[in-house]
Amino acid sequence: MTQATFRVDVTKEQFVFSAAHFITFAGDICERIHGHNYAVRASVEGPLDENRYVVDFIALRDAVLEQTTRLDHHIILPQDHAEIKVTSDETETTARFRDRRWVFPNDDCVILPVINTTAEEIARVIAERVREATRAKFGDALTWIEVAVDENCGQWGVCRLPWQNG
Repeated sequence: MTQATFRVDVTKEQFVFSAAHFITFAGDICERIHGHNYAVRASVEGPLDENRYVVDFIALRDAVLEQTTRLDHHIILPQDHAEIKVTSDETETTARFRDRRWVFPNDDCVILPVINTTAEEIARVIAERVREATRAKFGDALTWIEVAVDENCGQWGVCRLPWQNG
């Protein structure tokens, strides 16, 4: 008999955030700053528990919603890019790429631990943070968490992380 596997997927109307960013590509091209209305989907896989579900939908929903709310209406900047240098003082955050410079109020910025602010990297950060926020509640039985970030109505960046390696 084949052993069944189970997964919970959550995607909600409120898992949308509007944010601005810019990325580099092809080695030395830096995009203009622009924005997206991002959408997020999260999934976890694992065995059924004593209640006969993988995880509580509501707990997973709330953890994802916390992350999308944190990103909504912000400029997303990379912390670990080799050439985009981000610094902050008491009031302002400055991002520099070669001879270009952007200055934002600190409250308008979210600096993520990423090399580039791609949908894939944003998905990884959300997955790591949701995993951390729910680990105590969900326990160690899950096998993986997957987060998908849609940056343009059908263009998804997806990250799947093992549940245990976090």
